Amino acid sequence: MGGNPARVLRQRFDDADIDRLRRAAWWDWPAELVTEHARTIMAGNPADIERIAEGIR
Repeated sequence: MGGNPARVLRQRFDDADIDRLRRAAWWDWPAELVTEHARTIMAGNPADIERIAEGIR
């Protein structure tokens, strides 16, 4: 985001990856699970995060 009023300058992820992250909803995971997978979450690979989320459901 940038400017006044704010506008989108660029997206970090494409629309498919944004959908993956929303479905995975790692921010709703228990703290222990977030801690366990912190490196994966920080690496920014939505497909890996999605695979973890599928394993906990």
